[in-house]
Amino acid sequence: MKIMPKAKAKKNTSSVARDATALINAHLVDPASGLEEPGGVVISEGIIADIGPHLRRNAPAGSQVVDCGGHMLCPGLIDMMVYAGEPGREHLETLATASRAAAAGGVTTIICMPDTDPVIDDAALVDYIERRARDTAVVNVHPMGALTKGLEGAEMTEIGLLREAGAVAFTNGRASVANARVMRRVMAYARDFDALIVHNTEDPDLAAAGVMNEGEVSSRLGLPGIPAQAETMMLERDLELVELTGVRYHA
Repeated sequence: MKIMPKAKAKKNTSSVARDATALINAHLVDPASGLEEPGGVVISEGIIADIGPHLRRNAPAGSQVVDCGGHMLCPGLIDMMVYAGEPGREHLETLATASRAAAAGGVTTIICMPDTDPVIDDAALVDYIERRARDTAVVNVHPMGALTKGLEGAEMTEIGLLREAGAVAFTNGRASVANARVMRRVMAYARDFDALIVHNTEDPDLAAAGVMNEGEVSSRLGLPGIPAQAETMMLERDLELVELTGVRYHA
């Protein structure tokens, strides 16, 4: 859906086309403009024709009125960590079913993790995801590429080719890159392509077989815990490498 520039937005609801849809009595949230207040939105021919508090109770004559009941109305949400089953685990989930679930929850863009079978670690698989999304998905779908081949944390992928093919960021999925030398090479290479690194920081040796936060509760339940340092130590390492390489980074 296109949004009309703010300066051109219509303020006179009577001038809106008769086939318009008016969403009234909503809690408007628009991070881009800083808007957060009760109001409404008028949609005409696929374009947001009017928006604001003056539409909280009023709607253009002849328009189809939807009372939002005070619920939040905001731009489509983005889910940056989607573990879709396709390719390889289509019996669990496909891009089509994942996208429909996303749309039902107000999510209009999903970013797919590379933890698939096979792993999204070459340009052909990035292209496959994009083609399948165009054919079957009902929301925007973008793939992340793998940081290392097979997500094994040992050998860097061809980040430049993956980015050119359409990967929007690079991650090792649920696994962390424990080898600092490999991580430095990945960051230095990614920097040259202005690529974003997304890393799950958890020292695999400290985390080991832990299933919950380490502390009184884990001891009482007799369950192996994961100390907070398993995350903070690797995060501190990554931040040092970010300063060294200048890469774009998200943990």
